[in-house]
Amino acid sequence: MKLRTEGLTWQEIDGELVILDLATSAYLTTNVAGATLAKLLTEERTQSELAAALVDEYAIDQGRADADTAAFIAQLREKALLEA
Repeated sequence: MKLRTEGLTWQEIDGELVILDLATSAYLTTNVAGATLAKLLTEERTQSELAAALVDEYAIDQGRADADTAAFIAQLREKALLEA
C-alpha cells in the first residue's frame, strides 16, 4: 500500500502531520507515530513493514505496533488517502 500522490498535500507541525485531500477537503491529523508511518507510505509498504518500523523507532511491543498500524491504515482507507 502507498499514499496517493495525486491531490494530496501535507504539513508537518512539531512532529505531527496534517494530510489534506485537495479534491474533497478531507483531512487527517496524525501524532508523531502516524507521521512516521505516513512518511514511510510515500513508497510501497506492507502492514508488517510499517508495524516493524514502529517497533524499531519507538521500542513498543509488536502487539501494540500491529494494532496502531491497523488503526492508522483504517483511517487512511476511510478518507480514501491510499492508492486504489
